[in-house]
Amino acid sequence: MNFKKLTLLPLLLILNACRAEPNFAQTPHENKLLKIVHTEQSPFNGNTDFLPHSGCLIAIQQNGHFYPARICEMGENEGGTQTVAAAEDIVLLPDSHPIAFGNNILLLGDPDSETYPHGVLGDAIEAKTLYTLDAKTLKPAAAAFRLPENLVFENNTVTLWGDKVVAVISGGGAGARVAVLALTNGHWQIQAESAPLPTNRWQSPFVFQNQLYAVQMPHLSGRLVRYEMQGKRLIEQELGDSFSNHAIGSRDTQIAAVLPDYVVIPQMGYRRLVTLDSSGSLKRLEPELPAPVVRSAVQDGVSYWLLSDGSVWAWAQPER
Repeated sequence: MNFKKLTLLPLLLILNACRAEPNFAQTPHENKLLKIVHTEQSPFNGNTDFLPHSGCLIAIQQNGHFYPARICEMGENEGGTQTVAAAEDIVLLPDSHPIAFGNNILLLGDPDSETYPHGVLGDAIEAKTLYTLDAKTLKPAAAAFRLPENLVFENNTVTLWGDKVVAVISGGGAGARVAVLALTNGHWQIQAESAPLPTNRWQSPFVFQNQLYAVQMPHLSGRLVRYEMQGKRLIEQELGDSFSNHAIGSRDTQIAAVLPDYVVIPQMGYRRLVTLDSSGSLKRLEPELPAPVVRSAVQDGVSYWLLSDGSVWAWAQPER
């Protein structure tokens, strides 16, 4: 298990004050395994201009709005690219991140800046509708799921949880709640929801080993919870505090790195990383990082961390 270093362009990060920490008592063997060193490898190849991690899916701007389109490269003699499918009737969230869902893609759209102007993700524009499109044709593969007028999706993407998806929904006089949606006969339905946080308070969910987790208020208390579905409710169990998988204002809404046997989660201040295993045990990596984390990635079972000083660190889980 080690961390290593690479030089890239520095990025700006808004820091948060550190808060009280859990007790990270470790055995001498664990101390050795949890050491981190530098690397000369990196998965950070720069950002696409729009719709990252989506292959040949792009967004085209027209009349001040964005709609999804799929392009392909032309032959060597022809050069350039060609649009092979488009959904011009869909207005995308400007920073929508597509998610593959079987043979379909999931996208958030119908931007709204009036219902819930919180702005925790860098602007006050949130989505009203979840779209399910055929990945090849971009034709509807399921009915669009539109929230009631007093609610918004306070995120730029959704999270997969088996055959379900997890969304963050805010409004109606309250803050963010985590909602689990299932697709039945071509229609999305909310199966379960967490209790909402107070208004203008947000949370960032992630899935690890088919369990649902979230960091509640990652800019304030950083409360790490595990959710269990009990009927139509998501019941939370607190695991610790002072964690943060999102920097306020960032469009990268979940930077905890999910590995097969561990999740690596930043603490507030983004200079400390902590591992979480399926039992709920928390172990802190050493040493403290030389600069705050700004991005993460997972590749071949290794978590990589881009820091604001341009360096990259990596940690691989222990072999079984």
